[in-house]
Amino acid sequence: MLREYIKQLDKLPQSAMANSLEIDSNKPIIGIVSAQNELAVAHNHLDDIYQRVKEGVLSKGASAKIIHVPSIDNTALRGTQSAKYDLPSRELTANAIELACSTDYFDGLVFVASEPNIVAGMLLGAIRLNMPCAFICQGVMTPIYDQGVEHGLYYFYDQIAKVKLGSTPHNQLAKITKNIPLVTGTDCDSYGANSFNCVLEVLGLAAKGNGTATATSAERYNIAYKTGELAVTLVQGKCSPRRMIKQTTLCNAIKFDLACGGSTSTLLNLIAIAKELAIKNVNLKAISEICKKTPLLLRKEKLDVCLMTQFHNAGGSYAMLKQLLEAKLVTGDTTLYEDSTLDDVLSEVTIANTNVICPIENCVASSARIKVIDGNVAEEGALVQFNGTDVEFTGVAKIYNNEEMAVEAILRREIHTGDVVVIRGEGPKSGPGMREIYVSLALLKAFGLEKVAVVTDGRIADIYNGFAVGHVTPETGERNIFSVLQDGDEIEINVAKGKINCDIKAKELANRYRNCDEGVGNYGNLFLKNWSKTCGSASEGCVTKVTK
Repeated sequence: MLREYIKQLDKLPQSAMANSLEIDSNKPIIGIVSAQNELAVAHNHLDDIYQRVKEGVLSKGASAKIIHVPSIDNTALRGTQSAKYDLPSRELTANAIELACSTDYFDGLVFVASEPNIVAGMLLGAIRLNMPCAFICQGVMTPIYDQGVEHGLYYFYDQIAKVKLGSTPHNQLAKITKNIPLVTGTDCDSYGANSFNCVLEVLGLAAKGNGTATATSAERYNIAYKTGELAVTLVQGKCSPRRMIKQTTLCNAIKFDLACGGSTSTLLNLIAIAKELAIKNVNLKAISEICKKTPLLLRKEKLDVCLMTQFHNAGGSYAMLKQLLEAKLVTGDTTLYEDSTLDDVLSEVTIANTNVICPIENCVASSARIKVIDGNVAEEGALVQFNGTDVEFTGVAKIYNNEEMAVEAILRREIHTGDVVVIRGEGPKSGPGMREIYVSLALLKAFGLEKVAVVTDGRIADIYNGFAVGHVTPETGERNIFSVLQDGDEIEINVAKGKINCDIKAKELANRYRNCDEGVGNYGNLFLKNWSKTCGSASEGCVTKVTK
């Protein structure tokens, strides 16, 4: 891009600027955009990674310059008010990329980040600029070891519950804390925490192993080097996001995500990407049909070994794609880069362990464990995660106006088998910010309360084995039944029929609407308030609407 300017006589200032920055305009120029943050678990050691990326770029005869964008750490902020900034950070990051990379210096970009919404924001920004881009994350954290068993981050919430139950002495917490791994990264026992970084491999925007390899390992640094090479390849082939990402590509990504167990946050981000690309047929309705036809293929074979370790050793994302391709569930002639199709890329890929990445005839479940449901509690739709065996749940509502209230109720042992825990005020507008409901689900699981349903307008983590309904739309604060549910209401969830309903008589409902305070109870600072006024609903991917 820059060379097109400096060859023109009237662009002498740009030529001088390039010389002063030691930029060789005769070579492709790759911008390496890092979310390095020494206070972020998932972004702590990105400097080592982007230096390896730079080496990969230089090896292909291109030049590279490093820039930084702000990031947050949702892992450490779970359950706090600061977690409300997680989803809005996606839009802030997209704006930062549009601003920082809109100069005419760069021919392509490499994004170095791990947090899903930061990474998704980077992709949205690259789509706006339509600039070739590649991605590399910090990688998966090393496991927490206790009594010869590997654990992920959920382990800490499990220990809190055991201390509250009295089954673990309080003084054991000091010993548990010492087991925190020195290596940072994303959760090693949760596909959901790594899902978007895996999906980037499916989209052709990340090197093999990006979403599953361990942080700070030799393999991770080799992947970083290959990412630098990939970025130059994408630039040389003029493989911009709008050229690479089509409807079939996104549908492949959705099927892959569901086959791995699914992440509601990743599905939300894929809807947002589709909207940025003006692809109309990637929405909740389309996802609903895909969910019915996509089997669950990822299994945790060894209970004492973390999921992501087993997934990576079995072949990782490419092996899962190979399994889906052999089952004819994904489109193999989808072009990724350099005119290579998915068939070409996977031709020599092997599946190292079919007990972890299962063939369709030996699938974990015949359909995904995420489904789209609707009904009078969620008129515009919601996403439900369930254990795959029980598909119906009817229980009595217990209402909480934020997750902190629900957590206190769980710790006080107020929740019992058969209850429906309704957590309101966690949606994009009502939060504002749409936090991930993680702590409540972790504690319910740790207390053994898996015959309890959770219904929220927030996001839901993939750690709970019971019914968890998230992204309820319309959300709290709008004139809808979800906003006026009361303690004692009976809520019915029927996954087979795709319904979530509460039977409230018309007269009673009208009375509740008259007495309902439709104001938002959870207030944020200026950034959150402004974001909440412009973002769309969860069913629309929470994308920012253009104001007129």
